[in-house]
Amino acid sequence: MRKFATFISIIGHPLLTIPLFILIVMFGFNSIQKAALISFLIIGCIFIPVILWAYIKSKNGSYTNFDVSDRTQRKSMFTFAVPLLLIVTVILFATHQSINLCISVLFALILLIISQITNLYIKSSLHVSLNVYLSTLIFTLSYGGGIAFLLFTGLISWSRVMLGRHTIKEVFAGAVIGTAISLTMLKFLS
Repeated sequence: MRKFATFISIIGHPLLTIPLFILIVMFGFNSIQKAALISFLIIGCIFIPVILWAYIKSKNGSYTNFDVSDRTQRKSMFTFAVPLLLIVTVILFATHQSINLCISVLFALILLIISQITNLYIKSSLHVSLNVYLSTLIFTLSYGGGIAFLLFTGLISWSRVMLGRHTIKEVFAGAVIGTAISLTMLKFLS
């Protein structure tokens, strides 16, 4: 059961699920040139630096693990990731990208900032909050796909508790944050 939980936690990691979603959507709905540019901007300027940051910090012992499961260690991760996402958000708005893209990235930034503030009190699950948010983005493109991914997010929630990375309370906090941000974002997109 633990191996299955580890597998789900790995394939459900937001540093994997979100870039994959970005590539699928960008190359599915845009010209190759625009898709490559936006994908590079988001993945190359946010996700790759965050992945390298977490990898280096976990290898040198600053982080207990790649997931940055320690609440006090997460402070530096947020301090690194939030400015990157802010810069990319500003660039997307300044270059007049599609309003849906700009708003989606803006609300991802808001989700991360709220998670950073919440981290002062509880280590809410970023796996859960970001994947709930991603479920909503998928839902705007495919009702069935969104429901399926939301169900997968339930499995991710289970895996995080099973592996001892989060308590039920922390997973619930992540779900609440992801749901609240998702519902607010949908109001702006409609």
